[in-house]
Amino acid sequence: MKAMFVRPSNPTKSAYMNSFGFLPVPLGLIQLAGNVLTVDGTEARVIDMEADRLSTVNSVVDEIVRWNPDLGGITVHATAAHDTSLEIARGVKEQLKDTVLVAGGHHATFVPTEMLDGGFDVVVLGEGDLTIVDLVKSMLGKMKLEDVMGIVYKRGEEVRRTRPRPLLSNLDLLPMPAFHLVDRTRYTFDIFGKDQNVACVETARGCPYACDFCSVTPTWGNKWRNKSVSRIMDELREVKNLGYKWVFFVDDIFIVFPNIRQRERLFDQMLAEGLDLQWIAQMRADITARNPQLISKAADAGLRVAFLGVESGSEETLKKMHKGLNTSWAERAVKTLSDNGVIVLVGLILGAPYEKLRDMWRTVKFAYRLSDMGADGVQFSIYTPLPGTRVFVNALKERKLLTANWSKYDLLTPIMKTAVNPALVTAIQFYGNYSFYVRKWVRSKVLNTHINPRKLPLLRSAEKYFINRLPHFLKEIFWSFPSALVRISLMEGGGISISDKVAERLASESNVIVYEDNSKNRYFMVDEK
Repeated sequence: MKAMFVRPSNPTKSAYMNSFGFLPVPLGLIQLAGNVLTVDGTEARVIDMEADRLSTVNSVVDEIVRWNPDLGGITVHATAAHDTSLEIARGVKEQLKDTVLVAGGHHATFVPTEMLDGGFDVVVLGEGDLTIVDLVKSMLGKMKLEDVMGIVYKRGEEVRRTRPRPLLSNLDLLPMPAFHLVDRTRYTFDIFGKDQNVACVETARGCPYACDFCSVTPTWGNKWRNKSVSRIMDELREVKNLGYKWVFFVDDIFIVFPNIRQRERLFDQMLAEGLDLQWIAQMRADITARNPQLISKAADAGLRVAFLGVESGSEETLKKMHKGLNTSWAERAVKTLSDNGVIVLVGLILGAPYEKLRDMWRTVKFAYRLSDMGADGVQFSIYTPLPGTRVFVNALKERKLLTANWSKYDLLTPIMKTAVNPALVTAIQFYGNYSFYVRKWVRSKVLNTHINPRKLPLLRSAEKYFINRLPHFLKEIFWSFPSALVRISLMEGGGISISDKVAERLASESNVIVYEDNSKNRYFMVDEK
């Protein structure tokens, strides 16, 4: 039994790869591979288009056909990878009629019918760890396909959806990710040097918050579940032994209220063992600001880069996003992290349907304010209604989507009608991104501001990286940006191309509950060992 797992690239490639040379290990795929390898007689392989430098769909199809797997799993976590995924599926099916093609990930979960119509045999809904094992068992004749929970498939022309699967309550029971299936040297963090390789480690799943634009909760559930310190340490030792220098903790929120003490124990253990790993985490501003001593210990234990989802500089916009934050928390969080020598990357969003032009300018100015308080980088994204979110359903019902072309859903392209012209939103996003860095660099040279010695070497490396990448940024300014404005203007004039029937189906599938509700509790904490 041979299973191959594929991560397709987006048409525009990874924004983090383009900007920072950041390409982390495809943890979802190597975790699935680790799961299926627990079944006797199973082989697994992973293809990562970007890391494996497979620039065309045909090259991916050739690799799959050459290995001739019984099961081909393609992650469609990014909505923008929709078209590439379907092209791969169609190409494989033309040559390998008996290979069972499985789609999974966030996007596939909420547009399963499109995946099945496009060439896939099965769609895995949400968390796929146990589902993929059951699918393998069904292919081996050990169980019936209709008894596999949490999937969508076709019988003739009929689309069938099986019973929802309960969320995994104890993540410690998962097998170790199959890190041996990927080449460490291809997972880079070039902004900090050519020999900096990035592994991914998951310590928790789910999110107890309810931001209106976020696809995390519908995909992973609103119950936060964590691994034990002992299990996390096992994975950290593994990546350390494999030679990785960086770890990206992929948790959407690395610290939530119930696990503050557990995180402190984790940092203590990392320090006691002297792991000497540098790591990246995604944080909430309020929890960061309220726990300065914990952040200090995290920095001692190797926290070097923190991503803060600040989202907006407008209090009114933050309330409408249901973010549960205010701007003062963001300021305190940035200062706390920077004072501890942590590089701070701030995430901001422009173009929400309820946002006005003045709100967007407040956000750009707030980015400057955070820069003065220690923020080192910024990412201005475009508010994008992704399948599975309530804003996507609302946009369908109100006929506000500008396009049905999923490749445009890259968080960098306006795809819905808002109070502000989409081309103007793009212009502000572009200006915000570039003006932040230019202003930051000029002020650092003129004011000679103090920089914490812990992050100074990394910032110096980043400065050299950006200077070497200057031709790329000039191309962005003088070619990519004007071209984008033209495309967006044409897209807006063309109107929406989603029929009423398709819109109704998409809204219905986005509203489906993915998991069986096995607990009303918002958190599940494993027993510590």
